[in-house]
Amino acid sequence: MKRINRTKRLLLILASFLVTTACGLNNQDDQQQKKFSIEEADNSLTHQNIIEVKELMLHQIFDQTLFLVADLMAVVEGKYDYNEIHRLLKMEIGDHVYKMVYGVPVVEMSGMYLPYDDIELVLFKEDVYLPTSFLDKVLGMDVVLSNESITFSKSYEGLMASQSNLNGRLNEEMTVEEMIEYLSFLDKPIEGAQASTIPNHLPGAKRPYRNGYHEGIDWYPYSSGQHISTTTPVYAMADGIVVRADNNYDEYSSPQIRNKDLAVTSKLGETPQYIFDRLRGRQVWVQYEKGVMIRFAHLDAIGDNIKVGNKVSKDTVIGYVGNSGTSGAVNGDGTQIHLHQDILIYGELFWKQYTPEQVKRIVLGIFGD
Repeated sequence: MKRINRTKRLLLILASFLVTTACGLNNQDDQQQKKFSIEEADNSLTHQNIIEVKELMLHQIFDQTLFLVADLMAVVEGKYDYNEIHRLLKMEIGDHVYKMVYGVPVVEMSGMYLPYDDIELVLFKEDVYLPTSFLDKVLGMDVVLSNESITFSKSYEGLMASQSNLNGRLNEEMTVEEMIEYLSFLDKPIEGAQASTIPNHLPGAKRPYRNGYHEGIDWYPYSSGQHISTTTPVYAMADGIVVRADNNYDEYSSPQIRNKDLAVTSKLGETPQYIFDRLRGRQVWVQYEKGVMIRFAHLDAIGDNIKVGNKVSKDTVIGYVGNSGTSGAVNGDGTQIHLHQDILIYGELFWKQYTPEQVKRIVLGIFGD
């Protein structure tokens, strides 16, 4: 039998960094975070009172050792829902909600994105599977593997106490000015560039070609007052932790394959999340303080030493502007070169409660000169 050591260092560093830095928030009661240190996390995880031992059957699929999500939910008394259209898995375990999208190597935990790139959703014969690393890395279980099963133990009370400080939510009643202040710690992603006010470059604009809406902010050369090309560096904007880095990105192999995805959106009348992710091209995701997470998309390349779990600062080059995922990249014509960035707060797009005019004011308030 092989014992997997319970290594939670990355998660503890993430908790310490993100929540202790959040102490610089506005004095809004529902936005403030409690300080959370690595030492406190260690203490709460080691002083456990109720130990439960569970067992799951293992499955060998695609040369991976996996377990059924349905089996896990049964033994931990959790709930789950799998949305076939979006290929989105949502799990409720204890005090936390976990979300994963097929093909996206990121785990969302109660609106926070975790720095692991080896945990992905697996679909096989209409069933949903996860790798065994989800148990020890994400849930913090003590895990023992055998040939046919996996045994894990955890004090659920200890787990919830240690991680509850990571919980947060987007305050949907924030005024425009409050949202600008909330996001004011972010620098521009492209040095010297001006934020565009063209409606099609702002969140909420319609995207008929994929039957959806624009979710982020576009930085094009003709609207930014700045020369932008595939040699233009993209900066991390603030202190954060890399939670996704597409170092081994594969572009759409042909226009026909991309058009096949777009045909699915036409049939459904919306963009499924797993297809949306492909259309964003090469990406880097960074988790910041106050529950803020940014997706940097359409990158041409990723910066040196940008790997999941690495800390970054406002001066860190996370990548270079490109057109990956766009028709310009697939057709090889060099068009559509720009940076796209989505800003989320505790897993929710920051702009959804605002009118287009208010969104423009927020973008200019954050990135305007």
